[in-house]
Amino acid sequence: MKNIKIRTLLLAIPLIITGCGATNEGGTSSNNPGSSDNSQNSNVDSSNEGSSSQNSNVDSSNEGSSSQTGATQVTVKFWHTFGQTVEDALKAKKAAFHDLVLANDGIDVNIDLKYQGSYDDIAKKISDGYAVNNTPTMAVAYPDNVADYIEIGKSAGSEFVVNLDDFIEDKQIGFGKESWLGDKYDEEDFIEEFYNEGKAYTVEGTYSLPFLKSTEIMFYNVDALIDIMRTYKPEFNNSEIKIKEYMSRITWDQFVDLCTYIKENTMNNPDYNMLEVPMFYDSDANLFITKMYQNNIPYASINNGKGKIDFQETANFNKTVDMLDGFRQLYADGLMTTKGIKNTYGSDFFTGEKCIFSIGSSGGSGYNFPQADAFGLGVCRVPASNNNPLYVSQGPTLAIFNDRGLSNETNALAQKYAWKFMKYITNGQASAEICVNGSEGYVPVRHSAYETAFFQEFMEEGEKYALCYQVVVDDINADAGYLVSPAFKGSAALRDECGSLLTASLNAANKDAIPALINKAINNASLKM
Repeated sequence: MKNIKIRTLLLAIPLIITGCGATNEGGTSSNNPGSSDNSQNSNVDSSNEGSSSQNSNVDSSNEGSSSQTGATQVTVKFWHTFGQTVEDALKAKKAAFHDLVLANDGIDVNIDLKYQGSYDDIAKKISDGYAVNNTPTMAVAYPDNVADYIEIGKSAGSEFVVNLDDFIEDKQIGFGKESWLGDKYDEEDFIEEFYNEGKAYTVEGTYSLPFLKSTEIMFYNVDALIDIMRTYKPEFNNSEIKIKEYMSRITWDQFVDLCTYIKENTMNNPDYNMLEVPMFYDSDANLFITKMYQNNIPYASINNGKGKIDFQETANFNKTVDMLDGFRQLYADGLMTTKGIKNTYGSDFFTGEKCIFSIGSSGGSGYNFPQADAFGLGVCRVPASNNNPLYVSQGPTLAIFNDRGLSNETNALAQKYAWKFMKYITNGQASAEICVNGSEGYVPVRHSAYETAFFQEFMEEGEKYALCYQVVVDDINADAGYLVSPAFKGSAALRDECGSLLTASLNAANKDAIPALINKAINNASLKM
């Protein structure tokens, strides 16, 4: 029901983006195909005191020691992948958190931020660090990474990732128990699909919390589309409002028809001499997984605590062949291409006016803003198949770990304050501020964040990021939904294989070549499960 409140809040804001200028230090992410956030800055060292991992072996927890204030000192080692903007936002929050905790708990807590590179880098460091007792107290991750960490603990007969249910259900420090941390609401304040992602593992419990979230949206060249619609949809009478309304609800089949018209009628127009292809899709894996769900083809599931590839079953296999052959034909007809084919992001094509439509992460929205207002920018949700608007939930989540290099008492104290910090940076006000001031494209994870005066004022100002947020908040959060694929040992490998499968299928000579490509992907993924 809370989604209705969000929708009501934003109904008055028109779905319009005019030409925008643009610099964006960018959405950070990994190469994990399950999350297509532009990773152009994800490997950039943010050059702060924690940006090098050379000192990450040092245990600065000082169990039982006292600071100059006489308060017990606690260190929470927080490993992250963020660039400068998000890290700066976190630095401000950790300073405020320190003062609040000292005043209310009498504890001198240090949130020790350490940049660890890309999501692949941090996943490897955490996995390798388990054996040598070099792991963080808390870290950002994708659910697939958390699933692998859970399996590491299971294999060793211990709990590596902390089950957050013990904190959530605590009567003193659970959700909604510490108003001085801005902690006013229980877990129902989280957007349901984002929160449930933390429970979609092979073991019962809650093993991660959403932090910053994004999904795929479609950017389009308004100026070009107005020109194209003069002959494609003359009944619109060159109305920009009608064109944008049409794009806000266009189906996948209608979209393919529009791309076909552009290919046949626009590509030879000298006014579009730079245009190479109508549609560019950033993530090959997201395209595969999203269309599996939208076409009701089972993708993967958890069976008896283990991952299962559902599309290897005969009926699902044949439907997958048909789906991939459809994409192969679109590519062969020159209607679409992908990052897997071009080895670059759609934003590069889009801002260079080499495509009309760019489908990519809302977490990297700024990369699609045309430079110097070269053309008008439109944004809408990605056209869905079968009237089934489901979209990939992506963006970083947070997990807490047992550090085997510390005593039980030190671990317990560090984890307690890691939990409090997680509550603090995901409360409504903090979530809104970090997303607006730092993330440059990610959206808040709590309903209360959208209801803050801060976020409402930001949306009302109509700034370019706000208008991108509107598509996610109003057209997806409230009017569509997210698909959350299960996370299990090897689920990241399965996503990778599906991305490679789609790329290979686009290059396939014919439909008959596709079954062998699917079997190769299934076999490769099975080795990691």
